[in-house]
Amino acid sequence: MTLLIQSKKLIALTLVGFSLVCFIQSARSVSPTDGVGREQPDVTQRYDFNGDGHPDFVLITTFGQTAIWYLNNNIYLSGAGGPTLPLDWNLIDAADFNGNGHPDYALFDSRTRRTAIWYLNNNVLVSGAYGPTIPAGWALVAVGDSNGDAKPDYILYNSSTRQTAIWYLNNNVYVGGGFGPTLPFQWQLVGVADFNSDGHTDYILYNTNTRQTAIWYLSGRSLARGVYGPTITSGFQVIGAADFNGDGHPDYVLFNRLMHLTEIWYLDNNVYVSSAVGPDTPAGWRLRLP
Repeated sequence: MTLLIQSKKLIALTLVGFSLVCFIQSARSVSPTDGVGREQPDVTQRYDFNGDGHPDFVLITTFGQTAIWYLNNNIYLSGAGGPTLPLDWNLIDAADFNGNGHPDYALFDSRTRRTAIWYLNNNVLVSGAYGPTIPAGWALVAVGDSNGDAKPDYILYNSSTRQTAIWYLNNNVYVGGGFGPTLPFQWQLVGVADFNSDGHTDYILYNTNTRQTAIWYLSGRSLARGVYGPTITSGFQVIGAADFNGDGHPDYVLFNRLMHLTEIWYLDNNVYVSSAVGPDTPAGWRLRLP
């Protein structure tokens, strides 16, 4: 499949340009502390870039160039170039941080532990702002509305202790934080979504040895219970989850990096229902979101 990208309109940003576009705001940097968050439904569709009600794919190259692939369920409709990330910055997730109805990029620089929000209008970079700096030993791994205030929050992970933490944000500004559950050995946090439709963001876990997945149902920051999800086919990895078939249940998005293959696994809560092949990614590109 040919990647439909308006190459002349790609936004190539240097580190200098990035510093200019990320207007520094008073986002506090603190260590995770124990706090309490509100618990209300998250109604945000995080990966619908063109506003058609369907989640889309975000692709990226090793040079940080991004592209948006517009989908209808598992069917590729068209594509457009997105902004190019500066050196040392990684695209972690996407969500609507400024409340204008458009998903924005959440970026993380593991070298400096800085975070940034790139505000988008569809595939176009409009402006940027720095978010809170992550403490040493921690990394930004996902974004979700964990306290039910309809504002995306940071999900952090400490690889040494396997501890998670949730930082509550108002746009790009840190307003509070608390520890989340600690992951078992050999399990990774690969995404978040509300699988049991209780209005709380849940963890998607993946065991790299067994290829088993699990859903950890959260109530705010607290682990309520967990169940196993489907085991992933060899060669594929779980990229994230979104509701592709419009049944109100998040579905797994899988990617085979060697073969450039994508698949959508339709779930009912944690139960596999069926699957469909998604569009193949071009050589040099990999699926990053959802």
